[in-house]
Amino acid sequence: MTPRIDDRVHWFQEQGLYDGLFLMKDDESGTFWDHMTGEAVYGPLAGRRMEVANIFQTSVAQAVDEDPDARVALSDRILWEEEQLTLRGLVSSMGNRLSRMFQSTVEAEDDRRPTMDLGMGLWEGETSRYYPYETVVEAGNAVMDTFAGRPVVVFLDPAAYSLSAFYVDTGSFEWEGEVLRLGDGSYVANGMMHGADGGPLDASRPLQIFTRWYGFSLTFPGTEIYGER
Repeated sequence: MTPRIDDRVHWFQEQGLYDGLFLMKDDESGTFWDHMTGEAVYGPLAGRRMEVANIFQTSVAQAVDEDPDARVALSDRILWEEEQLTLRGLVSSMGNRLSRMFQSTVEAEDDRRPTMDLGMGLWEGETSRYYPYETVVEAGNAVMDTFAGRPVVVFLDPAAYSLSAFYVDTGSFEWEGEVLRLGDGSYVANGMMHGADGGPLDASRPLQIFTRWYGFSLTFPGTEIYGER
């Protein structure tokens, strides 16, 4: 979220849970905000909405490739053992149960997918769609679709260990090692879109979040599920 309301920067902190997700509260008005959509859900500014933008899972190599002058903070903590450093190992290590504290704030779940199912959620206006991680993997680590009236590719980024999505101008793709080559000659490498000439492209991307099913389905009730009616 861009923390600017009526041209004034507001300050936020986590203040409680709702539907198993954190709510943000601004110090200035005491309003509670949905951290995914930027909507004010309770308090003096209820109904207002802040501008939201994507934050992508990434790696140091991707960050530096996108901006050579980027400042990068590294931790010396060991988060995963060597045997977990595979795509499936990382996903399984993220846990498969919602803690009792979080679950106690959920009134009713959407049971079309398991609670902790992992996938990519896209939304644009009133349209939302969820792409299960396993569905994308089983399709060859990428799927082509039409979302909000535009062709979109959802793929497993081999460098960031997460699903990612771009709007595209083609309906075909093929993998060449870890490079996703598209039918119009453009390609995705190291998380970045490149033109047919190899230069970087400022490609359009839908609002997206790599997340758990319960959180996305409760934020966007009745969301579509890719591959299911």
